[in-house]
Amino acid sequence: MSETMNQKIQKDFDRIALLEQPMWNHNSHYHRFLLKQLTLHCDNILEIGCGTGKLSRLLAQRADRVTAIDLSPKMIEIAKQQSQDYANINFQVADILKWRFPVSQFDAIVSIATFHHLPLERLLPNLEIALKPGGKLIVLDLLENEGIQGIVNNAIAIPLNWLFQICRNRGFRPTRETVEAWREHLRTDKYLTQSQVQYIYKNLLTGANVKIHLFWRYSIVWKKL
Repeated sequence: MSETMNQKIQKDFDRIALLEQPMWNHNSHYHRFLLKQLTLHCDNILEIGCGTGKLSRLLAQRADRVTAIDLSPKMIEIAKQQSQDYANINFQVADILKWRFPVSQFDAIVSIATFHHLPLERLLPNLEIALKPGGKLIVLDLLENEGIQGIVNNAIAIPLNWLFQICRNRGFRPTRETVEAWREHLRTDKYLTQSQVQYIYKNLLTGANVKIHLFWRYSIVWKKL
């Protein structure tokens, strides 16, 4: 990822951090799924791309220590404000590609809607090093649907999205500024297709469990031997 793109992503999320967010979205929908992949209790968890810390606080209920990293200073500032009751979360502003990974430190590394910004070929070997033997990499990220299965998934997800927006968000409507901020960010976003996801992860992480979800998401669960 170029330095210019890195700066744009940081700027985008500094802006988004200050905007009102809905109670439910396509990422929070899968928080329960991600938590189910963890053991009942962990010593150390690393979260990459923690945003305002919504998932971090859930992880902190399952671990002695959570290290939560994000590129956006504003995101981390808000995460700290909203997480004052969680002394076991260490929020850090950092570029994960420049971060010094400890060796065999984490029981789990978790990330949501962040990996599409990162070069997986560079990142995944570092994550393998940082996991303890038996530790898990648990990822949820965005997907570009393709083929017949993609058409079917879209046909199911679109009406369900509308239903969840009404039921879970209780009539929440994003402001014009929110819509414009996300539109600007999404202008340069690129996502893997299902076939690309399968190829990349299966080749880089032997035995990775790849699952395609509704709401344009995929998950990876991989256990280090």
